[in-house]
Amino acid sequence: MKVQFRNSENKKIIGIMNIVDKKSPQITIIIHGYSSNKDGGSKITADLLKKNKINNITIDLDNMGESEPEFEDMTITRYAETIYSAVKYCRDKGFTKINIIGTSTGGLSAMAFAIKHPIINTLILRSASASDAEWFKNYVGGDEGLAEWKNKGYIIYLSPKGPKKIKYSYYKDALRYDMCKKAKEIKIPTLMIHGTKDSIVPIETALKLKKNFPKAKLVTIKGADHSLGIEGDYSQSQKLIVDWIKRHN
Repeated sequence: MKVQFRNSENKKIIGIMNIVDKKSPQITIIIHGYSSNKDGGSKITADLLKKNKINNITIDLDNMGESEPEFEDMTITRYAETIYSAVKYCRDKGFTKINIIGTSTGGLSAMAFAIKHPIINTLILRSASASDAEWFKNYVGGDEGLAEWKNKGYIIYLSPKGPKKIKYSYYKDALRYDMCKKAKEIKIPTLMIHGTKDSIVPIETALKLKKNFPKAKLVTIKGADHSLGIEGDYSQSQKLIVDWIKRHN
């Protein structure tokens, strides 16, 4: 069913909640990647959990879906605050064990949330970004591109919904979240899943991130891309996710 709640800025956040085990105190919040929404890969994960009798909720972090926050105004900090609002919503509904699945930048945002609010049961990171600042520096062409971005105030990002502005404030905020350094602050049991053929967040990023993660288990999937698929087959990552959640029930 479709649900809604407010984030810390009183903006409406829209989600889809699947309650398939009314007796369970556990629910899993699914966080999409950058410029995606709850109806993309998140829905595939939600359907997987639903099939396995695991309560779940997918949310739109910004207006790339149905939620109110403007895409161009969002930052990792604001995404993390929206995740907190989703956790609070689930706790208010009576769920006491809350898991988070974050994909790519959604994983980075989930880590940022977990550092500030170590109140969740477990964390699952799918092809997670460790530093959006580093990624965007490469995206704009290095120091020269960063200087131009700062001077202009924004860049144009080619999103799935067409060209979108990204303000320089996103980069400034992202500098605060180098998870290869900050992951040591996350004491929550964490499963990291990464494909060896991820061309967006290279496998080397996951290996580096794992080194400072106290309670993280890294599983690499040979031949898998950023979506964790191997020629459209997602069964390996799907089994890992379901088994991990059931183990931490």
